[in-house]
Amino acid sequence: MNRLLAAPPGRTDLAAHRRRTPSLRRGRPHGQALVELALILPILLTLFASALDLGRLYYSQITINNAAKEGALEASRNPTSFDNTKGCDADTNRVICLVINEAKGSLISIAPEDVALACDPSPCPASPAIGNTVDIKVTADFSLISPLLSVFFGGQTFPISSSATAQLGVVPRPGGAAATPTPTPTPAPSPTPDPDATPAPTPEPTPTPVCVVPTATGSIGISPGSGRSASPGPATLFSMTAPNVDPQPGCSFTYTWSFGDGSVGSGASVTHSYDNQGTGSTKEYTVTLVISATAVPESWTDTKTVRVNP
Repeated sequence: MNRLLAAPPGRTDLAAHRRRTPSLRRGRPHGQALVELALILPILLTLFASALDLGRLYYSQITINNAAKEGALEASRNPTSFDNTKGCDADTNRVICLVINEAKGSLISIAPEDVALACDPSPCPASPAIGNTVDIKVTADFSLISPLLSVFFGGQTFPISSSATAQLGVVPRPGGAAATPTPTPTPAPSPTPDPDATPAPTPEPTPTPVCVVPTATGSIGISPGSGRSASPGPATLFSMTAPNVDPQPGCSFTYTWSFGDGSVGSGASVTHSYDNQGTGSTKEYTVTLVISATAVPESWTDTKTVRVNP
């Protein structure tokens, strides 16, 4: 009976040998995963580098667009302050200064020779009129990280450019109240002199008002959020109001706005929306208001920043 229940000869040794010997199949899944990772890793790295290049290209295009707009805005006020053979000079080369400073800290660099200015009509008129414009074109080289996108862009390094056009600044024409002509009186019969009559006083002419440089109390008012926005686009509309100007009897004032993105406006109160986020690390635009009085060459200027951050 005991012999029937006992294990057959050799069975016990075989089972023990199997427990002591590790299976060769256990290492196969790990080796296969390493081979698959080695095959697909270059593809993943190439796709990641391509996506990174597209983001860098988009950011660089926004930078060069803003640089062209800043240059056009300055050129509309000072078209003669431009020389693309020289570097930045705050007195004689302001257009180049604004274009180069706008691109500082970005992924691209702009040299003076990368900036071109053209007026319509050409050359830039000394006394511009309504309809005379100035165009600023900025070009820069962009280098790709991944060689994959070079097939679509024609090389590893290729140029990107942007242009902006602005109206040349027009000096307001002299105005003011015009003197009312005195009608010629109809001759009347000579009255009989009255020795007791008091002679009427001679009327004094109305003086012409003399305007001086305007002065304002306070600063630019911006709403909503004191010039802070979290979503660029038409949905966010900023209301901007000029400060109170000290009155001058008989004198009128003009209000000229520059919103920092290449757009301009006029009037004591304006509204404006930004299509893109602000520039620089603070994501801001600079709003400039110029108030001019009638026939006065000097003006009053104030600035304020608007942050547009998506």
